Amino acid sequence: MHEIELKFQIPAHRLDEVRAELSRLGANLASPLILQAAYFDTPDRRLAQARSALRVRREGDDWVQTLKAAGSHTMLRVEDNRPTEAPATGQALAPDLQLHTDEAARAALVHALGWQPEDDARGERTGLIELYRTDMRRTRALCTISAGTAHEGVVELALDEGAILAGSLSQEVRELEIELVSGHPQAVIDAGRDWVRNFGLWLDTQTKAHRGDRLARRAAQAEPQPAPPSAHRSTPHTHTPAPTEARPARLPRDATLEQAWRAGLEACLAHITANLSELASLPPDAPPAQVDALAYQWRRGLRRLATLAALLKSTHLPDEAARATQASRKLARQLSQKLGPWRDAAGLAWIPLKIHQQGGPLLAVPTSCSPASSSTADGLPDTVAALARSADATELCLQVLTALVDATPVQAAPHALTQAAAPWLEQHLEAEHRACRQAVPRGEHATPQEAHRLRKRLRALRDARSLFETQATHQAGESGRCGQSGEAQALDRALRTLGELQDQVVALARYQSASERDPQALFACGWLIGRRPRAVRRAMKALRRWSKA
Repeated sequence: MHEIELKFQIPAHRLDEVRAELSRLGANLASPLILQAAYFDTPDRRLAQARSALRVRREGDDWVQTLKAAGSHTMLRVEDNRPTEAPATGQALAPDLQLHTDEAARAALVHALGWQPEDDARGERTGLIELYRTDMRRTRALCTISAGTAHEGVVELALDEGAILAGSLSQEVRELEIELVSGHPQAVIDAGRDWVRNFGLWLDTQTKAHRGDRLARRAAQAEPQPAPPSAHRSTPHTHTPAPTEARPARLPRDATLEQAWRAGLEACLAHITANLSELASLPPDAPPAQVDALAYQWRRGLRRLATLAALLKSTHLPDEAARATQASRKLARQLSQKLGPWRDAAGLAWIPLKIHQQGGPLLAVPTSCSPASSSTADGLPDTVAALARSADATELCLQVLTALVDATPVQAAPHALTQAAAPWLEQHLEAEHRACRQAVPRGEHATPQEAHRLRKRLRALRDARSLFETQATHQAGESGRCGQSGEAQALDRALRTLGELQDQVVALARYQSASERDPQALFACGWLIGRRPRAVRRAMKALRRWSKA
């Protein structure tokens, strides 16, 4: 079976309020449940690589074995729960794979582990070992959401408090899960939106298995140290998450346009939420390079989503899906703008170093809107992590999910979504490619505004291509334009030179603004003014090479 749920993190200072609200809503339910689970995987993490998790959990007096596997998007996962027996006295806890008779669950185990049920019924030869445990206290409540509407549904609210345990390490857990019991999946989204608005929660797509695996790796690498009796060392601030890069939409060769837009949204959402969740969990003392790498990928994900939403405006999406998609586009633009100051701090860092190498003063590029001193009126949090935890960041994800769960039938129209995706994508991307080529200045000169507008347009073209690269290649063939690696490389070079030009334009404006207060900024202004003609020529040359590729 599939579970439809969302998970939200709870700010520490709002936990008491969340507890009180859950107690009020769940007053007619049983007392909180103690959940103690052991998670299993192979030493080389084959289940984790397949985005799956296998656990055996004690739920009060009962024991349950559960397999969870990836679904198509953030809300949807395969979940197969099977009752099992407590281990005999003195016997180690171990999973029994033959319990999973569900076809999807069994296929997931065979695929991830190479399990051969006919020769190894229990899975004892798959190499599974216990890696980490969880110890939770769960408080539950049932609620009817959006009663009397088409989106009515019953959801279970589950407040989990406790810890993930691996070796002598532990990580605190403080989260609210909202799972659909019956009715429309939109009920989960609407319930989540209420909790975000009322209690400051934020969406998190990192599962306990994801965090547990990371903790287990750290525990295995840690030097052996004596731990206090019956205690674990809490280590919340030492993980080093890697950014998640963009991936193309997963589409069959004969996909329809409806399948393409859904797969495109799913790919954008996966890219955004993976980096968003990592950013939101960062401690205040996280290394700047780590923050920059995650923020860059988050911003790129926002741009890809905005590009997809713009591409979809010419299609005939169902009404609710169209509204939610365009709402997410607006939020993506707003969040991308708010990320601008942090992107600028990282992206402009090369300029003062270059000036210093030329004999000038080592003077950082002034900030037009410093993240550390931004006002509440500007709507800019103090850190990137705080922005990732903001209501707007979660709302964007909820809008994308709203578009994905909209089950309204496709409307009949001249460009109906039932048509083949590949020809439609090829036609629209090729038309935009021609328009961009025609916009390339013919001479050696272009204003900064013209160059920046063209850069944004070219970047959107590249984002759309990369999102649907498989479909474009299928239609164009090996010699088609979207399949030409030389042209793609030329586009990358053009965008790189245009980016360097824009960096210099921004830096010059800031140094000029600061020159009245700091005379050293005048040297930087002169250096940048002298460098601009060469930077423009390089950008125009790269653009012309791309346009002829």
